[in-house]
Amino acid sequence: MAHLNDDDRGQIILIAALALAVTFIGLALVVNSAIYTQNLASRGEVAGSNDALEMRAIVEANVERGIIAANRYNYSTQTTLEASVRESVRTVSTQTERQRVTSGALVNATLTGSPTYGTRIAQNDTSLFESGEATPSADWMVRERVTRPGDGTNATRGFVINATDIPTDSADAFAVTANGTGGNPKWTMQVWGDVGPGGTVNVEVDTPSGTQTCTVPIEEPYAHIDVTDGTVQSKPCLALQGGSFDGRFAHGVGDEYNITYESGDQIRGNYSLVVRDSTPASTLDTAPASPFSTTAIYNTTVRYRYDTSNLRYEAKIRVAPGEPDAS
Repeated sequence: MAHLNDDDRGQIILIAALALAVTFIGLALVVNSAIYTQNLASRGEVAGSNDALEMRAIVEANVERGIIAANRYNYSTQTTLEASVRESVRTVSTQTERQRVTSGALVNATLTGSPTYGTRIAQNDTSLFESGEATPSADWMVRERVTRPGDGTNATRGFVINATDIPTDSADAFAVTANGTGGNPKWTMQVWGDVGPGGTVNVEVDTPSGTQTCTVPIEEPYAHIDVTDGTVQSKPCLALQGGSFDGRFAHGVGDEYNITYESGDQIRGNYSLVVRDSTPASTLDTAPASPFSTTAIYNTTVRYRYDTSNLRYEAKIRVAPGEPDAS
C-alpha cells in the first residue's frame, strides 16, 4: 500500500485549489455572460412595438381632427355629432389599415360607448369681442358655472384667439377672467400690444398666487393666442403655462367658475373654446349668429388594435381635442 508523504499531500491540495479556482472563474464568466445577455434583451424592443405605438399616435391625431371638424360643421344635435364622429373613426380605421396591411400589420379603430358632450362657444366673423345682444356689451359673461370633472382638469380646452386688432395700451387691455363661484378667486389674462411687422403681443396673467407677463415679437397681421395651450404665435408664453408660476387657464379658482370678457370693444378678430358642464349665457345665440354656442363633443374613447405575426397590441384611447392643455 502506498503512503503519501507531506510533500505529496501539499501538491494534491494545491492542484485541487487550482481546479476549484478555474471552476469558479468559469462559473463567473457564465453568470456574467447570462446577465449581459439579459440586459441586452431588456433594452431591446418587441418586434413591431414602435410601429404599434407610432400608429396609435397617428390614429389618435386623426380621430381628434374628426372631432374638431364635427364640432364645427355637424353640431345640430348630439345624435348628428356622434354619427359624424363614428363615420370619421371608421374612415380613419380603414385608411390606416390599408396603409399598414402591405407591411403585414392589421389596424382597427372603433368608437366605444357614447361621447362626453360639452359646449363650443365661438365667433367666426372678424368683429369686436362684444356680446350678441341687440345692444352689444363690451363687458359680458361668456359662460356660467363651468364645472371641472373629478380629475381636476380645467374643463375648458381649445381656447384660441385670433385678433387682427388689439389695444395698444395696457390701460385699455382686453381681459378674459375665470371667476370662481366659491369665494370669488379670479384668474385674469390681459392682452395688449401691436400686430404687424415689428409689433409685440403682451400677455399678463393674474392668478390668486401672483402675476406674470410674457412678451412675444410679431410680424404677422394678427395675434394668435392659444390660451389653454399656453402659446402666442405658436411660441411658449410662460405666463400661460405651468411651472414655478402656474398661469394655466383658470388655475387656482376652484371647481366651478364663470368666464367673462372685459373691454371686448378694444379687440377685433375671432375666437373659439370648448367647455365641459356649464350653464348657457343669455347673451349667446345659435349659429350662424356671432358669437354663438353649439353642442360639442368634449371627449370620447376609441378602442385601438394592432396585429402582426409577432405582436398583438390593444388599448383604449381617450381622445379629447386639446387634452394636453386641459390640465
